[in-house]
Amino acid sequence: MIDEAEQPQVIEFNCRLGDPETQPILFRLRSDLLDLCLQCFDDSLGSKPIDWDPRATVGVVMASRGYPDAYDKDKPISGLEKVTDVDAKIFHAGTRLEGRTAVTDGGRVLCAVGRGDSVRKARATAYAAVSKVSWDGAFWRTDIGYRAVQREEAR
Repeated sequence: MIDEAEQPQVIEFNCRLGDPETQPILFRLRSDLLDLCLQCFDDSLGSKPIDWDPRATVGVVMASRGYPDAYDKDKPISGLEKVTDVDAKIFHAGTRLEGRTAVTDGGRVLCAVGRGDSVRKARATAYAAVSKVSWDGAFWRTDIGYRAVQREEAR
C-alpha cells in the first residue's frame, strides 16, 4: 500500500508462489530460485547478493466467470502460445491439462505479468498479454496499476 506521502506500507506478507502478489516479484528475480532455497537449508543465504531486475512489473489476474463464488471449470484456454514477448510471462494458477490443452480449473486462472522500464510500459505489456489469451467466461480488472502510473507521471 502506498500512503499519502507516497511511502510504501506493508499490510501483509505473501510468500506462496501462486499468489498474484508474488508473481510480479518473481518475474524480477534473476538469481536462481532453487539455489536461494538451498542456501536457506544450509544457512548460507546472504553469502552472495541476490540479483533483481530493477524494472517495474505489473500482474493482471484473469479469472473465470463466477469467481469468487462458484466458477466455471473445464473451459479450453486459447492463445497461450501467442504470448511471446520476453517482457511478458503467464503464471498458471487454476489450470490443468486435458490431453495437450490447458483448461480452466479454478477461479483465479492465470496471471499475466508485464515488465518494463516504467510502470506504464509494464502495465501495457501485461494487458497486451491478456489480450492474446481467452476462454469462455474469462474476465479481468482493467484498472490494475493505474494509480502507480499516475504517481510515476506526476514525478
